[in-house]
Amino acid sequence: MSKARRKEPEIFIEGIDSVIRLDLGKHQELLAQSKTERISFQQARDHESARKRHYYRLIGSGEYDDDALKRSVDDIRINIRHLSDKVEVAQQKIEHHALIV
Repeated sequence: MSKARRKEPEIFIEGIDSVIRLDLGKHQELLAQSKTERISFQQARDHESARKRHYYRLIGSGEYDDDALKRSVDDIRINIRHLSDKVEVAQQKIEHHALIV
């Protein structure tokens, strides 16, 4: 005798297809927004890096206070780290929404 397979009843929820379509559209918009955020944070991080290089070149030139420039460079490093973290979070959001879309 062969084993009889138990057939589960099929369940159809009326209107679920429109809910899924709306959810998919929402995630597509969130994916686009996350990509824009990542690009913005990357550009801001690149700008801070350029600023840090510029301040490093000014240290020792005698034109500005070296201690103030060093403090500014330390602040810029913190900003760069903060922006790098934001880029990483935005990348994780992109991966999450890309899986859904």
